[in-house]
Amino acid sequence: MTASTLPKPSEYEWDFEQRGGVGIWFMSGWQGFADEDLEAASDHYRERGKRSDIDATLAVFGDETKLPKETQEFMGEAWSENGEYTGVERIGFVAEGITAMAVKSNVDVDGAEVESFTDLETALEWARA
Repeated sequence: MTASTLPKPSEYEWDFEQRGGVGIWFMSGWQGFADEDLEAASDHYRERGKRSDIDATLAVFGDETKLPKETQEFMGEAWSENGEYTGVERIGFVAEGITAMAVKSNVDVDGAEVESFTDLETALEWARA
């Protein structure tokens, strides 16, 4: 997948930015369903996260994100595979409620630390450590 074929965040309910070596996917507009938005974010994560300028990744969930059990299971499986594919050292999930903990509990990536946080600044400090 080339840069021109990467899913464009502006076409979906999520956004991406990079802060230093940390790739951040803002899932704030996403409602929590295993749909084309999640699939596009997953594709973007895999291809953008494997580039050498990304050492750690964060997914930030909005207040409106509610994750049904089947979505948690899908994310756990897909994001575990994605994390291994990218080879990043740290994978974090950020949300004010239990969403980040729910996702983290389903993600297992050999060779990477996986953590959940309630605020972005704390997550960034951890990701950069």
